[in-house]
Formats: sequence, structure tokens, C-alpha cells
Amino acid sequence: MRHEKISTGLLGVWLEWREGGAAALTSHSRSLGITNLGTQKEPRVIVFVRCDDAATFPELAEKGITVNEASGPLRTAYLPLRELDEFSEHPDVLRIAATHVAKPKLNIACPFVHVPEFRAENGVDGTGVIVGIVDTGIDPNHPNFAGRIMRIWDQTLTGPGVPEGAFGLELTGPTIVASRDADGHGTHVAGIAAGADSQFTGVAPKAGIVFVKTDFNTGHIANGIRYIFRIARELGRPAVINLSLGSHFDAHDGTDDLSEMIDQLSGPGRIVCCAAGNEAEDNIHARTRIAEGEIARLRFAVPGQVPPVVLNGWYGPTDILGVAIEAPDGQRTPFQGAVGKGSHARSFSLAAGRVMMMTPGVDHTNGDNHFEIQIAGSDSSSAPMAGLWKLLVHGTQTPSGMLDVWATDLEADSTIHFLDAVADDMKIGSPGAAASALTVGSFTTRTAWQDQMGRQHALHLNPDTISPFSSPGPLRNGGPKPDITAPGAVIASALSADSHPDPEFILSSTMRMDLGTSMATPFITGIVALLLQCQPELTPEMAKKLLKFGSRIPDTPPETFSPIWGFGLVDATLLLADNKKSGSRKTRWTPGSSIGVR
Repeated sequence: MRHEKISTGLLGVWLEWREGGAAALTSHSRSLGITNLGTQKEPRVIVFVRCDDAATFPELAEKGITVNEASGPLRTAYLPLRELDEFSEHPDVLRIAATHVAKPKLNIACPFVHVPEFRAENGVDGTGVIVGIVDTGIDPNHPNFAGRIMRIWDQTLTGPGVPEGAFGLELTGPTIVASRDADGHGTHVAGIAAGADSQFTGVAPKAGIVFVKTDFNTGHIANGIRYIFRIARELGRPAVINLSLGSHFDAHDGTDDLSEMIDQLSGPGRIVCCAAGNEAEDNIHARTRIAEGEIARLRFAVPGQVPPVVLNGWYGPTDILGVAIEAPDGQRTPFQGAVGKGSHARSFSLAAGRVMMMTPGVDHTNGDNHFEIQIAGSDSSSAPMAGLWKLLVHGTQTPSGMLDVWATDLEADSTIHFLDAVADDMKIGSPGAAASALTVGSFTTRTAWQDQMGRQHALHLNPDTISPFSSPGPLRNGGPKPDITAPGAVIASALSADSHPDPEFILSSTMRMDLGTSMATPFITGIVALLLQCQPELTPEMAKKLLKFGSRIPDTPPETFSPIWGFGLVDATLLLADNKKSGSRKTRWTPGSSIGVR
């Protein structure tokens, strides 16, 4: 096995399987894309593969290894776990990485964006543009989307799949009713970007919709992006894709596989919009400077009955650090430094749980050192001990000494939080860190509403400012994120008939309220769809420039960037001025004065 070609999480899965068999993988089954557990079939794993651009792998089919794409430097593959060893030996394979689970990002918002004026003065409504969405599903019978759902690739149904992946079922015409949205998140997102409700009109109400219902495995999300762009290309239409989802298993600098896949696939007429995330108030990021010869102790709280805990650490290429874990009962692992050759994964059994430490050293994508630590229950049926755990970091050589660590669990939730060295920035992970993506933060425009029973409800949020949950940047490498802010709290949009939200959020039989950067993102997705109707060859860079000039941070000079706001709240009247090249219009957003999509 070429250990240096295998990512931390994937090597950990391999070690778990070799030591404990398929039963040891139960807690990883969904979060790391492992299938066939609990059956008589052998475990299989979904992975990202970095390889030679023109590499072909016909000889691997007989071993049960499927590489989903025919070309490209970054692809996805599906293989028996037992074949990981031989796959890593293939000369055209440069890197094999685990896929992870991403989470939908919740939402709420109303209209300060002047979209009706933009549509009216430019004569645009999304006609001829594809709005692609990868999410929990879409209600195929909702009147907001009547006649405009062109394709659904339901990755959760059994079927022959599509060219981008031999799994799931592609649905068109009357067969789209076979796919449903029991969660409701995807339907709500779709309604904001492209709904045609008479009262709560979406931003691009006549755009065609291509939907990918996903299981949120990052490899499958990547397949979904490829699928949408292919369908748009075959139809001769520009496309914008909405990703209201994310996770924190990456380097937070845009070099992760899903982010780089977005960069690889984006271009003229192909644009991706991503949610910044909702973790601004969660203590998931710790940043500290490690002094040479000293040991830093970072406490983190683990609640009861959580999936395996993940600590994702990054530090400079010339630093030499050793890491260890101390359990709530005082037991600890040995210190482990970067492993240059052989397996970089070691497992330790403590009374409080099983600790898997992976320290591969310098990462080939960004040149920095990396470690990943997973803490699971002592057996496959238990959770890690609840309480205060400690990450111990020894500085052997620290010319930089700066360490960033993100805490999450294998289900991509922010249930784990730090108590020491807590940092309030750098909370935009994959895929919002993608360089080409338009990454969207949330602005609060409404805090109160009336449900379908006439009852009044309110949230304790401050109106007319950035939403307190909206994840801030910048990226770990200093890259400017988010790009822009849009309404995200609280938003009325489509209600899936198959979902069951809390009654206070239901406005009618077809509409509901919700909040988060997930809902801010489809505002921008819809606006990009309108821009693509005006200019079908619009590139991500051009779209960012237009939105930069068409946004404002209140009481701040134009074109000012903030790691909380990006370039500010979008104002479509400013987009209108730039689009017409008049240079004379000085319209500026004023809180409480605007009209727009509701």
C-alpha cells in the first residue's frame, strides 16, 4: 500500500476495518461514504481520486473499482475497501481521499434586494437559464414549480444512475413524482431561487430547474454538479448551481477536493453559489501559537451520545508538532508527530473511547502540515465519554507555531466546542471556500411573522444587520470570504407537502418560513440566473465583479470588504446601474425602504 497517497480519514477507515472487520465501520457508514454494511456484501467506499488528466482505468473494472469520470485531474470512484491497497499502487493515481457527509444549512429572509426593479427594467425572469440545486429534494407537485422541473437525479433511489455515477434514478416528465422531499429544505431553497408563487415570488420565476436529490456525501455532491452542468450544456443553456450545504473536514482554504472540483467545472455560463454556513456562534475553531518546547492544552466539550468526534488540525510546513489526547478520566494517548513513511494512522483504546490519530505530515495540495483525530466509543455500539477532553500539542520545532483546529463530528454537526483559544473567524469550510464559488452570508430583514392559524411569532434577532449565525471568513490562507450577503432571516418560501416543519413556521398549505445562510444563498443563485439571461457567457469572476459593485456594507464606503459581510448586502438597483453602464445612478440601499421578493 502507498500510504502517502491515502488521506487521513480514509486510512483510518482502512485501519478500523483491518483491526475490527465490517462491524468496526458502523459509525462511519454514512459520514465517510461506506456502503454494504449490515449485509452479506463486502464493504465499499466512495472516494475522491486525483490522477493524471488523461488517465484511463479499464483494467480496474474486473476488481470492482468504478472511476465515475472518463477524464480530468480530480474524479470520484467507488471501490471495495479490500482493493484500496492495490488502487493506491496504480501509477496514474496520485491521491485517494475520503468523502464526507455535508449538512444542509438552514434559512430565513425577506426582500431588501430590489429584484422586481431589476427584472422589470431589464426584461428578465430567468427564461432560458438552468437553476441547478443539490439538496434534500424538491416537491414535484408544488405549484411554484409547475412545468419547470426538467430533470431530477434522485441519488437515494435504486436505479442505473447517469453517466456521472452508476447509482440513483434519473426522472423526467411525469416520472418526476417518484422523487419527494420529506425534509423540506430543498423545496424551500428552490422556491427562493426560482419559485413562481403569486405572493412570495422567487428571484428567477421562469428558470428551468434541474434538481439533484442527494445523500450529502461530498463525492455524490460533486457528481451532481457535473450532472447539472452536462444537462445544461446538452440543452444549450447557461446554468447556476445552488449548494446550501457544507462541512468542516477541510483545510478551510479552498484546496479540498469538493472545492477544487467546483473550480475545475466552473467557467463561462457555469457558476456555483455556496452557503457560508451557520456556525458564527459555535465555538468550533481554536487558534493558538505553540511555543517551542512547551505543551499547549486545548479543552473541548463532548456532549453525550454523539457520533465519533473529529479534530481537524492544520499548521505550518516547517513546524514539528506532536499531538496527544487526554480523556475526561485523565487517561491519555502518547504524543504522535508527523509520520513520513508507512501508515500515518495509529489507534489507541482508552476507557473513555477509542482514539484514532492520523498525522501524515505535509499535505500535497496546500503544502501545510495536517492531522486528524477521531474519538469514537469503545465499541461500535457506544459513543465517546461525555465531558471535557483535551488536545495536547507539543512544540518540538515552531518557527511559525500557529495552529488552527476545527471540531465537528462525523455527521458534520457543530455539537463539539472548544473552551480554550476560541477563535471567532475562519468558519467557512467546504464547499464555500472554493475560489470560484460565490459564497453567501445572511442578513436579517424580518424577525416576526404570522402562521396559518393567525398566531404571531418572533425571533430574538436584530433586524437590518448581519445575522448572528452567519459564518465569517476569511479563509485560513487569508482568502476573502464570504463574497456577498443576502437576506437569510426570516424568509417565506415553498413548503414541501411531504415535510413536517414546526407548526409556527407554516404560513399556508404551500408556504413556510425558515432561516439561515441556506436561504440567503438562493437569493444570489436567482440573481445570477437573471444575470446569465442577460449575458449567457458570464464567468464566475465577472459575476463576482458585478456583485461587488452592486453591494454595500451599511455606513461603509463602496467596495469595502469585511470577513463578516463580504462586499455587503446585494442591491439589484446597483447591478442595474452597472449593467447599463450609465455610471450616473447613485441608488443606495436604506434599511426599511426597499421592496422586493418576499
